[in-house]
Amino acid sequence: MRLFIALDIPTEAAAYIADVQKRLKQDVKADRWQSLANLHLTLHFLGEVDESLVPAICEDMDIVSAIIQPFTLRVGSFGVFPNALHPRVLWLGLRGQLSPLNQLHLLLGRRFELHEGLSYDRKRYRPHITLARGPHRNGDELALLDWNERYLAQEPPQWKARHFHLYRSELLPEGAVHTMIHTSTFDKDHSKKQALPE
Repeated sequence: MRLFIALDIPTEAAAYIADVQKRLKQDVKADRWQSLANLHLTLHFLGEVDESLVPAICEDMDIVSAIIQPFTLRVGSFGVFPNALHPRVLWLGLRGQLSPLNQLHLLLGRRFELHEGLSYDRKRYRPHITLARGPHRNGDELALLDWNERYLAQEPPQWKARHFHLYRSELLPEGAVHTMIHTSTFDKDHSKKQALPE
């Protein structure tokens, strides 16, 4: 099973992001524009996982979610990986209460380390929403600061994150299909569970 863990992005914020992407297409070319049909904020991409590990992953999610309070996020500014001179990925960042978001990512990773055969990305977490891959402007540097002023609202949509999900991703000819397997709710009491191993 090909799995990932993510937060949902609500309808209002998703519509705002889609509008930003549409307007941006007038100013920059890209090798591939990201489809926003399955929009989410990835916490961990787990890749191919043996089905026998799914119950343990769900339990890890419940354990960690019990100590995280709901938190507020909003759409942030433009960014690129790895840098503006050699951009491979163009994205929108997040603002708001990023500390609990980063803690959620960290604690999940510590739980996953307990399971042999379960791999996850250990690089520093940079929460983002991918807009395009291979962006370019005929050799010119991407005008990120200018785009922040021209394309982003001063008060972009914000939302309260109250839960997160485990998804199965199937790569089909018509595109990726994501099926929700499990949901964990923040600050929900899970008796006799601990966030970290002793």
